Amino acid sequence: MDDNIAPKIWEYTRQIAKNAFGAKAGVAGFEWSDGGGLFCKVFKVVTSEGIFILKVERDKIFFPNRKDQIENEVLGNAIFQKAGIACPDILAYDFTKSETGVRYVFMEHIKNDKQDWPANPDDFDEETKAEIKRQYQTAIDAAESIKNTHFGSLSPLGTIGRHETYDGYYHNTLNLFIKESEELGLFTGEELDAVKKAAAKPLVYSNKYIPTFTTGDLGYHNCIWGSPAGGENRLYVYDFGNAYYGLPHEPERIRALHGEGGILEAFGLEKELYENDFIGNFEKMFWTVTQQLTRDYDYGRMVDWTKEVKRENSKTHIKDFVDSCLRYI
Repeated sequence: MDDNIAPKIWEYTRQIAKNAFGAKAGVAGFEWSDGGGLFCKVFKVVTSEGIFILKVERDKIFFPNRKDQIENEVLGNAIFQKAGIACPDILAYDFTKSETGVRYVFMEHIKNDKQDWPANPDDFDEETKAEIKRQYQTAIDAAESIKNTHFGSLSPLGTIGRHETYDGYYHNTLNLFIKESEELGLFTGEELDAVKKAAAKPLVYSNKYIPTFTTGDLGYHNCIWGSPAGGENRLYVYDFGNAYYGLPHEPERIRALHGEGGILEAFGLEKELYENDFIGNFEKMFWTVTQQLTRDYDYGRMVDWTKEVKRENSKTHIKDFVDSCLRYI
């Protein structure tokens, strides 16, 4: 049991267990899970009904495109399960804070004998490693097969909205970032002008792409090899907090951004569009801003991650982003 867990977390966790299993359900204990971060707190909860995972959205998320963590978790999980990919079953959730005062999702705990978290293939024997890689590729292929009529939010009321074209999604997202930046007073007038000019720059692309489901972060670090109840092990995918409908071949885009040549051409993709990481650069800046401004800690490790950033009073992260805007225009 973790002594750093605040009493209010005990209170709403007990209520969530009752919501999921009935009035007689109790909570015997819980601990922080390594899956938490700037957007959500994640706990492994021991209840009278077994062990489960509780994901609670943080009080304030400064990333405009990351504000629908719980909706995305529930909807993305359902989309992937419908496509035949194993995901932890969701037992309870609340988008509104009306039940317990927090936005949360409560789900199965997947485990195996080796570890309790990501499915790094190198942690296993050769036969299991090969099977993990096969099932991981199946998950990527499944995401690629899930198409939609719009780019943007999974939820009809999602923050980033729904857009007929990728251009509409792209520029609307950048405008949301700019609005948040203005509200926080991040830029000088001259810097803001440069950012706005870069954000308004038109995208040059063929508009041939069909909106495609992406988890936003489909890596081995968001998969686990195991089972919820001692059955046959398989690869489970979790963490859909950043899911949306975006460009197809998202893994190829990411690999291209990391310098792997020839990948985009092999899939017939347009380099200028796929190598544009303007939204990604904006997010990098907001990552530091969020670490500096968030107050929703509740446990020591979060402070460890951010205390050095909080001591740093320079605006290097803002200058670096503005410089990237000037190069872009």
